[in-house]
Amino acid sequence: MPVNFEEYREHQDGGGLAFDPDTHAYRILSFLGEHPDDGFKPAEIAEATEIKPGSVRGTLKRLEDRGLVRHAEPYWAIGDDDRLAGLTGTMLGLKAVGDRYSDDEFDGWEETAVDPREMRGE
Repeated sequence: MPVNFEEYREHQDGGGLAFDPDTHAYRILSFLGEHPDDGFKPAEIAEATEIKPGSVRGTLKRLEDRGLVRHAEPYWAIGDDDRLAGLTGTMLGLKAVGDRYSDDEFDGWEETAVDPREMRGE
């Protein structure tokens, strides 16, 4: 699949924030973002995120190179980057919505869904 090369290069250089929820980086940043004032050892991050310790260490180093996490041996914390404040707010908001509406049942909604165009007579 083709990509916009300049956007891709900017992302690779650390200029952009592209997060895929299926990545270790996303899971680690999500965890650290939930605890912005705390520092964690890699083993604690590994346990909390269920990522292998070796993968946690490598991912933390790459995130540090991009300025997304801070490090003071042996602890790691979410970075001071302003982009992360927005990300953290979004993640916490989504978590709050999920917690609030976790009991709602959405299976089978298609069977009772109403097309709004039908309501207007279109």
